[in-house]
Amino acid sequence: DREMLGSVGRGLIMGNAMPQLIAALPHLSVIGHCGNQAVSHFLTHWLDNPHLPYSPE
Repeated sequence: DREMLGSVGRGLIMGNAMPQLIAALPHLSVIGHCGNQAVSHFLTHWLDNPHLPYSPE
């Protein structure tokens, strides 16, 4: 995962990712837990409000 996330244009890390992955890629956003449909929430926010920052809360 680390190599893939480090090479993409916009990498995102799930909130339930291993702490080592989050620590290894501190420049990437943590978008929330997979159990809370974080990807769906992020994409909906990004498509509706591309100019606003995203907060998983």
